[in-house]
Formats: sequence, structure tokens, C-alpha cells
Amino acid sequence: MIESTSEDQRVAEQWIREYLAREHGDLGRGGAVCPFVGPAREAGAIRMESLRAEPADGTDELVGSLRDRMQHFRDLPVPEGKEPLTALVVLIRDLPRHRWRLLDRAQRRLKREAVREGLMVGQFHPDCPEPAHWNPSFAVSRSPLPLVAVRHMAFHDILFLHADPVLFAEYRKRFGIRYEDGGKVPQEFRTLYEGAPRLPAPTGNSYIDYQSVTLLHALHQPRTAHQAESSFYLAGQAKELLFSLVLEEVRAAQEGIAADDLGRSSWHMRRAAAGFRLLGEFWELLSTLSPAEFHSFRDALGDASGNGSYKYRELEFALGVAAPSTAATYEGVPGVETEVYRALHDASVYDDALGLLVRRGLLSAGALGPDRDAQAIRDAWARIHREKSVSSGLLRWAESLMDLAQAFGRWRSLHLLTVERIIGYKPGTGGTTGVAWLRHVASQHAFPELWEARSCLEGGTTGGDHAFPPSPLDPGPGASRKRERG
Repeated sequence: MIESTSEDQRVAEQWIREYLAREHGDLGRGGAVCPFVGPAREAGAIRMESLRAEPADGTDELVGSLRDRMQHFRDLPVPEGKEPLTALVVLIRDLPRHRWRLLDRAQRRLKREAVREGLMVGQFHPDCPEPAHWNPSFAVSRSPLPLVAVRHMAFHDILFLHADPVLFAEYRKRFGIRYEDGGKVPQEFRTLYEGAPRLPAPTGNSYIDYQSVTLLHALHQPRTAHQAESSFYLAGQAKELLFSLVLEEVRAAQEGIAADDLGRSSWHMRRAAAGFRLLGEFWELLSTLSPAEFHSFRDALGDASGNGSYKYRELEFALGVAAPSTAATYEGVPGVETEVYRALHDASVYDDALGLLVRRGLLSAGALGPDRDAQAIRDAWARIHREKSVSSGLLRWAESLMDLAQAFGRWRSLHLLTVERIIGYKPGTGGTTGVAWLRHVASQHAFPELWEARSCLEGGTTGGDHAFPPSPLDPGPGASRKRERG
């Protein structure tokens, strides 16, 4: 339902005027946060409307509403010569804070559809994880209230479209001539354009084209002729694809939490856990490499290490088990850097799980402050397991969280054992200490208080006298365990 809301519009207009249209010290470049906004305001080409979210709206409903707004934008009368500056800003009313992340999911689902039509759709809200291109540690798209902006695709959108071959193909249709005719183009844009992935030409075979089979096989490029390296190389590539799968399932589980649909959340965590179990089978394959076989090609790896996997790092952020400082590893890597920082700025599935405990009255919001109250969190999880009147649906959901944490822990443990079996106690590739580092990592659980709550159940006590191991990001006794956010 579209309606006018003068106060919301006043707040949004002030944010556009005082934030988007001005320079910002954290942006990483000069000029306004959004160079498009100033000329568009001067031309009177920005239209603002309001959309009321219904209490039960999930991602599907938001996608439908935003799709309608895209169609409305296409139908708007545009002053002659002003089409490139035209934008529609849609304020989202009555969307609870824990559902703001659904705007991120809705934008992602609509992005390809919008780009095919020459449009760009961007979401903004107070917790928006989108990073600035020039300084990804800065979450640039945070606004005082949730909103979505629709506009026409522009030349500078190479910054947002270069990493996805489907999106890049649409950009290339519209702007490729400006790069290919030798015209003046900023070097940063040209570098992104020339390095962007291209889709392979169709073969006419539906299975080959659907699965991109020729591209997949062409990407299998071991550095030596040793057969053992072929197994190692293929296993690494397959793991990368599975990291992406598990990450998407974790994010879908978060979407279920945000929509207060715990059955849906549990279903996706179940699939994510299955993905981790499948990942574990690759350690079984790699454990068949003898030490001599591994050393026959190890020099070809150079500094390459699984520790450099950006998709795995995103997955660790989604689980809440990686230190924020690890994002800096990808500084300057086109496309990858912004993707990693987007995952860092976003909430983890455990953040969302604890937020749900607050909404259900099992935990106070103050327990999640800068000095996180681990005991209160343990007690909340213990109550779910102890009180049948509370725990019917919550218990099944909490146990699906534990299934995911256990599958992740098993993956890490198998990694440790496999490396120990093949290289013993030698340093690892990529500058790590090898087994010592992996043993430290494997000892740290995802969702620590959920594990610790098990010690709080015997005899109905709260477990206040129990000693617990440090959590993944805990630097020591008395330190805050709150995860850093950008």
C-alpha cells in the first residue's frame, strides 16, 4: 500500500541531503557519497514514496512489492533528457528491525531481473552490510530508516556488476562500446572491465550449458604432471563450490529466523550441516595421499593455502567464528574484497539466533551489549532444553543449530587429522604454523554458549561454578566477546 508519510520523508530527505550528497571521510575517495544524487536533486528527478510492510511480510512479499515498484518506476513520466537522473526512493514502513535483513535478500533476488531491464535496485537500512567500493571496511549503505532506491543503470555501475558474469554481460551490452572503441575511460573501470568473467558460448547441449561443464573442466589446471596433484586440485575446487552452497544455506536459515519461521530455518541448517558432512568426505579423499605424493607437487603451491579461501572466510563470518582482522587478507583483490567485507558487516546466524531469544523473552537485550553476558546466554539455552512449555519448537530449532555447529567442528577436526597425517608437524603453506594452528582452530566451537549450556543442565543448576573454554573470538578472561562490526 502506497501512502504519504511526511515525517519519514523528512528524515529520508535530510539523509539524502546531508549524507549521500556530501563527502565522507571514510569513503576512500573525494566527492559525494553518491555522485548521482546532487545532479538528480537539482533536476527534480528523485521521486519519494512509501510502502507499508505487513506484520507477516517475508522475503517473498517484499520481492513482490519491490517488483511492483520497479514496474511503477518504468511507467513514471520522465522529463526530456532527465532519464539518466531519474530515481524512485521507496520508504519501507513498519518493518521490524530483525526483518531489515530481508531487504538484503529481496534486493539480491531482484538484482538480475532489474539489471536485465537496465535498472539498478539498492537497499538501505541502519544495519545494511553493503561496503564502499574504495574502502570496504566502511558500510556505506546505512540509512536512518529502511528504504529501497530504483534507478537506471549507469556507466559507473561496473563497480557493482563486474564480478558476476551474468550481470557483467548485461552491463557490457549497454556500455561495452565505450571501452572497446578506445574512448576515455577511468583506468579503474577499464581494469575491472578487462578482468571481468565472461560466460562461455552456448554449446547447444542443454546439460553441458546448464552445468557450465566445459568451463568447469577447463578450469582444472594442476601445475604438475603428478596424478596426486590432480586429486588435490580437484578436491580444492569442489570444496570452494560447497563452501558457497553451505554459505547460502546458512544465509537462508538466517532469513527464516528473521521471518520468525523456525521450521524453515531448521530445514536450511539441516542442509548446511549436510554440506559440511560432504565437505568432510574430501578430507577422506586427501588422506589417501602419501607424504611422498604430496611433497612431489608441494613446491608448485608456492604460498597458496586453503587459508586464503575467501568463500570459506565469508562462511566463518556467517557462523560468527572468524576475527574481523582476517578480512584485511583480501585487500585490493577486485570483487573479492568487497564481498568479504559485506559478510563481515553482516550479522552472523548466531547473532540472529540470540536476537530471536530476546524476542521470545528468554534473554534480555542488555545481555548482548558490548560486554556480552555469557552466563545469561547459557541460561537461556539451558531453559529451552529444560522447560517443556518453552521448548517444543524452540528445542528442535536449537538442536538444528547444534547439528550445524557439530558438523562444522567435525570438518575442522578432519582437516587437522588429514594435515597431521600428510605433513606431520612441518609448517603449513601460506605461512601458517600447520598442525599447531589447526589444533587451536579445531578446539574452538561455533555458538559457544549453546555448547556450554549442556553443563548447566544437571540437577537443574545454572552452572555458575563451571569453567568453560574460551569462545572463538575471546582474547582472554574479562575481555568483551562482542563480535566487531564495520
